[in-house]
Amino acid sequence: MRFYADQQSDATLALIAQKWSRPETFRVFQVNIVKKIVNKRANLYRLQPRRTFDGLDQEAGDALYRAINADVILKRASRLTKLLKTCALQVGWNGTRATLAVATPNVLDVMAPDPENPERVVVTHRAARAADTTYSDWTRTSFFRRDYRGVPVYVEGNPGSVNPYGIVPFVPLFDRYPDDAFWLPGGDDLIEAQEAVNVALSNLWRSVEMQAHGQPWASGLGSTDDMRVGPERVIALPENGKFGFAAPNSPIADILAAIEFLMRQTAGANDVSADVFDLDRSSESGAAKHVEQIDLKEARLDDVALWRSYEARLWDVLKVVVNTNAPGTIPAHATMSVDFAELQDPISETERLTNARARVDMGVWSPADVLRSENPDGFPTREDAMRELRSRKAETAELLQTV
Repeated sequence: MRFYADQQSDATLALIAQKWSRPETFRVFQVNIVKKIVNKRANLYRLQPRRTFDGLDQEAGDALYRAINADVILKRASRLTKLLKTCALQVGWNGTRATLAVATPNVLDVMAPDPENPERVVVTHRAARAADTTYSDWTRTSFFRRDYRGVPVYVEGNPGSVNPYGIVPFVPLFDRYPDDAFWLPGGDDLIEAQEAVNVALSNLWRSVEMQAHGQPWASGLGSTDDMRVGPERVIALPENGKFGFAAPNSPIADILAAIEFLMRQTAGANDVSADVFDLDRSSESGAAKHVEQIDLKEARLDDVALWRSYEARLWDVLKVVVNTNAPGTIPAHATMSVDFAELQDPISETERLTNARARVDMGVWSPADVLRSENPDGFPTREDAMRELRSRKAETAELLQTV
């Protein structure tokens, strides 16, 4: 998490100290490839998804998700899950409305023989002083607030330490489907690559400082201690004296090539285009950009399946928490479905419309195919697309009659 948040200097200096006696003389730099790759891969919430409620007024459902700041928090949760491999969402209540928060592994202790259904979750609430640290201890039937020694403390309004919800109000999040372990391994390659890049950048700048300029040398002089060198100064040499600058054998180009190689290979290994770090890329065709996105799109399909189930579980937990604190707010039979915004090919709107129109003119596509290509997640079948088109056609006809 420190690497993701640009707090990498201490780790870089510790690595340099393994080989250099004075690591503080190095100037430390970082190009955060961890954050770049994680954000690129966690693209489900790049645009807000569309949630449709059945059994609950659409405006009331939208207002409920706005109140818990769902889209912002879920975007952060998807990125942290991509980074850490396992996280959790916690649904709470602040006295007047529901709340949503992301719990990361550094504050979580979990007992989960079934990874998707934890039996017990303990959240650490750290404080400036260790003695002020507290813990929230949840099971399906109990809730304890514990002090830094683990001793239960009194909670106002809940003297029996009862969990009023009857469920553990957490939704586990996994970067891939868990088999039998709650904490998923992985991601070490990205951190190791980041460490290597940071050390290489530090070495690069040290080479710039130490070897970018020629080393002055002199022969035939009694002493060079008081010699001051500069383009505006005259150097008086004795007979047969010599003076010059030795050109250093600077490895700057080799270091740059190694850094570029490492960054591109790391991007490719994480299903991201190897050109994601290039700042001077020449213009590419839409087809070339489409090819670059293939791996990312395939990985995204797995994420869509996972996060659709997480959204459904969040809805179930949200209903329980809200109705426990404000009975009758959400009908028990109400359901919610989510439609994630599509990852569009990097082509212009004009190109996409031109291609679609050409297919319709050739008879290869119908308007239903165009709608499904624009939003396959929202209209998984032709019947869904046809129903939507009829609705839009009727809406347009009604509007024309009123004009």
